[in-house]
Amino acid sequence: MNAVAQVIQFPSQIDRLGELKAIMADLQAEYDQIADSLRAQGAGTHEGRMFKAVVSEETLTTTFDAAAAKAKLLEVGVAQSWIDGNVKVSVRKASVTVRAR
Repeated sequence: MNAVAQVIQFPSQIDRLGELKAIMADLQAEYDQIADSLRAQGAGTHEGRMFKAVVSEETLTTTFDAAAAKAKLLEVGVAQSWIDGNVKVSVRKASVTVRAR
């Protein structure tokens, strides 16, 4: 199906997707504001009438720069075939991006 046919066939789905994204952004902003206020109260359990929220201690995380490691391995003489044989590949779901017109 060509691009023109897709635009004609799916405009209501595209518009609905955009509407939902806008609603989700508003909800996320409200969620983040409330979560920030709970974080400010400190770690622990906070009780509501229907739900409870658990705030954990802040932790540090680290990341590993795979591209830099690969470059260093190649620099010190590790064969590309060894690197390729030890790379794990995973599939990510195709993404859909919607913006206001």
